Amino acid sequence: MKKILMVVLVALIALALIAPIGCAAKSSGAASNPWTITVTDKSGKSQDFTEKDAAKLTVVDVSATLKKKDGTEVAQSWKGVTLSDVLKACNVTEFSKIKVTAVDGYEQEFEPAAVNDNTTILGFVLDGKAITADDGLLQLVVPTMSGKSWVKNVKSITAQ
Repeated sequence: MKKILMVVLVALIALALIAPIGCAAKSSGAASNPWTITVTDKSGKSQDFTEKDAAKLTVVDVSATLKKKDGTEVAQSWKGVTLSDVLKACNVTEFSKIKVTAVDGYEQEFEPAAVNDNTTILGFVLDGKAITADDGLLQLVVPTMSGKSWVKNVKSITAQ
């Protein structure tokens, strides 16, 4: 009986030591925050753009001040890829406006000047931390415009 208890005790200790390793491996995979958005050109041709595609582009740092409805301002530091680089990567070269749509249906349209501004980004790191699913994984950050123009949880980008 003592041998059985000793074997069970050793097995439980081994399991307790091994379990955190498995959990750590899972959490590190989740940290990559996989996302996909649909980019549609002026002719209606669509393609997916993912975090793997973004990894092929130059990541930029942007300091931005989020201007909220109540007039308060929040200084933020973002990392992401420029909207213009995303469009180029998806072969979207002709447009008079770009419409960015969130998962919840919120939409904003942007003129070429805002689209081509090198501070307009699809941000995925805010103040040194990857944004989470609660934050929308991917956010359009437009420092030259009010917070109303920023789009959380981007679902699609459409050229018009």
